[in-house]
Amino acid sequence: MRIRTLLLYLIGDRQAILDIAADRRALWVGLVFVLSAGFAREYDGHELLHEPWHLLIPLAASLISSTLLFVLACGKILIRREGRPTAWSTYRSFLTLFWMTAPLAWLYAIPYERFLSEVDAIQANLWTLSLVAVWRVVLMVRVVAVITNIHWVLSAPLVMLFADGVALAAAFVMPIPIISGMGGIRHSDGEKLIHCVAIAIRILGSLSLSIWLIGSIVSWIIARPSWAAAGRPVSGSIAGILVLAAASLLVWLPILPFTQKEQHLRWAVEREMRSGRIDEGLDLMSAHSPGDFPPHWEPPPRVGYRESTPHILDIVEALQRRNDAGWVRSRYIDAFRRFMGEEYAFYDPDECKRGEELKRAALIISQIPEGPAIAADHQKTIQEALREGFPRFDDEERKSLELILQTARKPRP
Repeated sequence: MRIRTLLLYLIGDRQAILDIAADRRALWVGLVFVLSAGFAREYDGHELLHEPWHLLIPLAASLISSTLLFVLACGKILIRREGRPTAWSTYRSFLTLFWMTAPLAWLYAIPYERFLSEVDAIQANLWTLSLVAVWRVVLMVRVVAVITNIHWVLSAPLVMLFADGVALAAAFVMPIPIISGMGGIRHSDGEKLIHCVAIAIRILGSLSLSIWLIGSIVSWIIARPSWAAAGRPVSGSIAGILVLAAASLLVWLPILPFTQKEQHLRWAVEREMRSGRIDEGLDLMSAHSPGDFPPHWEPPPRVGYRESTPHILDIVEALQRRNDAGWVRSRYIDAFRRFMGEEYAFYDPDECKRGEELKRAALIISQIPEGPAIAADHQKTIQEALREGFPRFDDEERKSLELILQTARKPRP
């Protein structure tokens, strides 16, 4: 197996698919590629010294995914009575082919965040993810068709059923910003984009799932698969592709010291904050500039995701008795403003701030220099809510709302 074989495989060449499936040595090359894909994903996304397990996520995911797709696409070969290959040899070849798609994930290493705005970087990452996903799906449709000797029309619904299920699982498991109809939290453009994409995947994936399920049932009934990779001779040197595999890991040695310095600082701040050591976390942030942290990093809590550890009110209260760096204060005041919601948030009894949370927020608004501007955002809706009696507020809540209205009438600094 040569580098040329890999390149031909990635564009669906039949002979390359069969050569890789028959070469036992390719399994270990594929394993190295999967590990390198882990670095491509996480080299600037996680603190790998203290959380090295992130590098193993692609490996674990590939083992689970390949097993599911193998059963779906090749299971009929293994349950027939005559002429069936051994389960392990068949799965080993399939796993090798699955792992050899890992070089496509090297595209995830493009550091869009370093030269694009937050929204543009998210869009670029989503387009890259889409490109890799579509490429892999099309390639696996071809792979299944070749190694099982069936037409691609019959292999397509099997692969699409698997891909649809994976996309749905990711869309439902992945944390996304929680957006309500009445704007209980004010979201950034980036959070809105992530939310819309995730919801679109959930809807479209759910609608198309039945189509791929029916298609897969038809494929299983019609197809007469046979294992095409059995008994093929293997020859040739693999020195070139071994060098490529080694280089795909070694290339990260000069890169990690730069990106991991930022990630270590991020990890340290988040550890302090989420452990309730707010002062220590603020001290650490104030001792550095924004450029020392990862691009577009949002210090905890991410209010758009409804995170509450630590609570944004606890942090803003701490800021009032401290003299932190200007950028730190600016980040958290902006987070507090987003926490208070959109201008119409107080129309929604389920989304507007209530009780002790409202009392603390109103007191903060009345005390901070940015308070009049924040109060003015909600002045109209609070006045209408108090006048119309809906939502219904108790006496303490009405006092807090009156305090916000008083603050809105103050001159802005």
